[in-house]
Amino acid sequence: MKGDPMMMTSSALLRSIGIAVLLGTAACVPTRNSLVTDVGCTSLTCYDANYTETAYRAVDYMLANARDPIIGDDAFDSTRPVICAVCVNLNDLHETSNFGRLMGQSLKTALHAHRVNKVIEVDMRQAYVPIIQGPNAGEFLLSRNILTLASQYNAGAALVSTYSVALNKVYVMAELINVDQNAVVAAHQFEVPIGPRTWALLENKELPPEASQILGYVRPKSNCAPCEKPWPFSAGY
Repeated sequence: MKGDPMMMTSSALLRSIGIAVLLGTAACVPTRNSLVTDVGCTSLTCYDANYTETAYRAVDYMLANARDPIIGDDAFDSTRPVICAVCVNLNDLHETSNFGRLMGQSLKTALHAHRVNKVIEVDMRQAYVPIIQGPNAGEFLLSRNILTLASQYNAGAALVSTYSVALNKVYVMAELINVDQNAVVAAHQFEVPIGPRTWALLENKELPPEASQILGYVRPKSNCAPCEKPWPFSAGY
């Protein structure tokens, strides 16, 4: 006796659905390799970032994704002031540059432009370095000076940032830290290409002697093409 065609069709359909579900589940399994490579060759560039717009977008992202109240006051309080500090060198938290000072000011201005919190600027003498390295490598905590200032102004968070210089980019990490719990409530990392302006800021050159050469630099037609001029232009810098 042959089977019911309707039942056979239903069984085949169920098998198909089961296979599709299994394949979909397998596709959702995260890969162990999280590496994402940049498109094109690693090369120097003739263009620079718009620091103002970049900082605004970074702050906009952090405010939109700041941690909501979870346990007690371990969150971002938009009703309390925020202390802003200069952007420091990740390799030496007591050191900065014209780039770090400008980036810190840009982030502070962007936070003020959002009109969410009252903004308080820290007097960035060496005694007020905003972050210190914790007991574990890679862990950064707010210094006691910042916590004392936060208590005086009833600040709820501190906006701190670090930068790390690579071959052709500067990686900037900005964080909003809850000063009561010393917990990161929002963070954002972005890249700044090392163009002529950024290079001069990193080297603390307000007006480099080679300014005319730098501004006359011509970008190669392709990312892998050789540069038409050496970069940077002076081996002494």
